[in-house]
Amino acid sequence: MSFATDGFLSPTIDRFRTSMRKVPTYRQWFEFAEDLNRLGIDMQRDRDIPRNDNQKLTIAALFVRAHQSFQAALTLAERGMLGDARVVLRSAVEGAIALNALANDIGFLDQLTDAHYFNQRKIARLTLGSADYRSHYAPDQIAAMEATIKEVDAIDGERLARGQKKLADVTWADVAMKHCQDLYDLLYRQLSGDGTHTNINSMHRHMEYDSQGLFSGFKVGPSVSDMVEVLKAACLMFLWAADPFARANAEEFRPRIEAGVQRFGSMPFDEPPGVSVRQNFEQGG
Repeated sequence: MSFATDGFLSPTIDRFRTSMRKVPTYRQWFEFAEDLNRLGIDMQRDRDIPRNDNQKLTIAALFVRAHQSFQAALTLAERGMLGDARVVLRSAVEGAIALNALANDIGFLDQLTDAHYFNQRKIARLTLGSADYRSHYAPDQIAAMEATIKEVDAIDGERLARGQKKLADVTWADVAMKHCQDLYDLLYRQLSGDGTHTNINSMHRHMEYDSQGLFSGFKVGPSVSDMVEVLKAACLMFLWAADPFARANAEEFRPRIEAGVQRFGSMPFDEPPGVSVRQNFEQGG
C-alpha cells in the first residue's frame, strides 16, 4: 500500500510524520501540543462533575469535545492534511467560545437550549416541506416531526405572551464580542475564511504554482504550508477552552494552564524556511 495508490490511507504516510519532526520548529510545536494534550487528559481524569449542576456539566461536555477536536487537528496536521485540520479547529473554536460564555454567564445555557429547539423545528419544517424529502420517512417519523414543530411553536407562543423574544439560533459573533473577542477575531474569522468555507483561499491550498506564479498542477500529497500557523491555532484554541473548564471544575490545574500560556509566548512563530519534508517523504527519507 503506497501513497500513490492509497493516498492518505496508506501507512507510508507515517514517513511524512517522521520526516517533519526532524525540522526543529515543527518538533518544538508538536512537543508543546503533546504536553497540552496530556494536560487535557489529566484535567478530565477521575473528574467528578455534579450531575445536578447543568452549568458545570455542560462546560465539562464542551471541554471533552474541544479536547478531542484538538487531538483530531493534531492527527491531521502531522499527516500534512492542514486544510482539514483547519476545518476541525474552526468547529473547536466555536466550542471554546461557548465554554467562555457559559463559564461567565449561566444564562448562556438558555441560549444553547433555545438554539436546540429552534434548529429541531427548522429541520422538521424543511423535511416535511419537501415532498421528495418527506417520501423517505415512515408515518411515525413524520408524526414525530409534526409533534416537534407543534411543541416548539407552543414554546414560541408562550414566550411572546410573556413579552419575550421568539426562539433563535446562537449568533457566535455577538457571544464572542461579549466574552472573548480575541478568540473570535484571531481564530474564528481566520479559520472560517481559510478552512471551513469554500472560497479562493481554501482552493488555493490544493493548487501548485510555478516560479512565474502560473498554475502548474494540484497538490495531492501532504503539505507543510502554514504548518506553524495551524499548530499555533490548535494550541491557542486548547488554552482558551481549558481555562473556563478549570475555573468551573478543576481549579488546581490553572497554574499549569498559565504555564502553557507563558510557554506559548516563547514558541517560534515563523514558518521555517527551505524545509524539505515533502521531498524526504516522497523519497522515503
